[in-house]
Amino acid sequence: MDTREQLGDLRIPADSKPSAIVPWSNNALQYRRLKEELDPEIERVLSSGKYALSEDVFAFEEEFAAYCGVRYGVAVHSGTDAIAVLLRALDLGEGSEVVLPANSCSSEPNAVMLGGATPVPADIMERSYNLDPEQVEARIGPKTRLIHAVHAYGQPCDMVSINRVAAEHGLPVLEDIALAPGARIEGRRVGAFGEHAIASFGQGKILNAVGNGGGIILTNSETVADRARSIANYGGGSNPDPEHPRAAYLPPGRRVWMEPGLNSFLDAIQAAILRVKLRHLDRWVEERAERAQRYHTQLMELDLVTPVLTSGVTSAYRGYIVRVRERDRVLAHLRTNGVEAATMYLPPVHLQPAMARFGYREGDFPITERVAKELIVLPIYPELTAGQIDYVAQTLRDALGDHLPEECALDP
Repeated sequence: MDTREQLGDLRIPADSKPSAIVPWSNNALQYRRLKEELDPEIERVLSSGKYALSEDVFAFEEEFAAYCGVRYGVAVHSGTDAIAVLLRALDLGEGSEVVLPANSCSSEPNAVMLGGATPVPADIMERSYNLDPEQVEARIGPKTRLIHAVHAYGQPCDMVSINRVAAEHGLPVLEDIALAPGARIEGRRVGAFGEHAIASFGQGKILNAVGNGGGIILTNSETVADRARSIANYGGGSNPDPEHPRAAYLPPGRRVWMEPGLNSFLDAIQAAILRVKLRHLDRWVEERAERAQRYHTQLMELDLVTPVLTSGVTSAYRGYIVRVRERDRVLAHLRTNGVEAATMYLPPVHLQPAMARFGYREGDFPITERVAKELIVLPIYPELTAGQIDYVAQTLRDALGDHLPEECALDP
């Protein structure tokens, strides 16, 4: 079968060898699909001349918080800032510990450190790739102040069990929905299952702005939201003592510098773009699930592990995750043949150089380490065509030798 026949509607010549027949994402095509909605909003913001702390930012905060089922949203510059600002708003204190998954992106422990706390990795569940509640409990110590539950690759964590562990130890839960906006647990969207949540909207995210994109803090606590907003705005606040000599310098309503803070705003143009895209998010999650099912149908009998959804959840499918033997060889075959497959979270968090001070060694988190050596992330997004999925599946089938496993090659 030649390339044109396999890809169908892509119209790629049979004798061509493009570098990316199936790209990791297609933001340009997403833009073209939304061009008639996005262009007027972008022009409106540019024409207004107000590019920060605008009504678009405030409106997006309200709309995204309502979408996730919480009261308050505080939009910031990035997901990293969202975590760091929230931790400071919670006054965790120097030396406090935050339990998080060992297969996390390094941005999470990095943000925890920026927020003044110490990241404490915990091992994961082998099929969902999310925090194992039993391992979370084993990692809780006298300095633990927060559990950071990350919905890995778009699939929600076992929030019921994690919340039960947290409640038994009197700890709050930070729900990280950066890879899973629109995913659901028992019909409810993620973002409202912990005391607080964060999301980010960078270029590779499911709900993405333009460029780095921004982040947001979600909470039902007005006190936490107000404090987070102050920290994100240079640490500014209302004058606490009107009798102080400083008051003579201040016009009515003028804010003062209360504590060290950040310059961390979501730009108005990003907020306007995100407001448009938020209206499409539920449909995009459905389209990702449809593409995941097409992958699953074609790959389920091959010598690999495909995603398994836990009961009662829907995944946003940040990527379509497979695990294979000889991962590097298979990955090279995919990339050589124009499939922009990826790996993620390598090496695992506890083996990153920035974590060396804590003394972790290989073997400390065996499931995370095993998964990290086998995992490949296949492209999946609403613009991905059926022909592209078929091509990825055939290329992967070729890499595996087109054979079925005699037994379960990789333990479930």
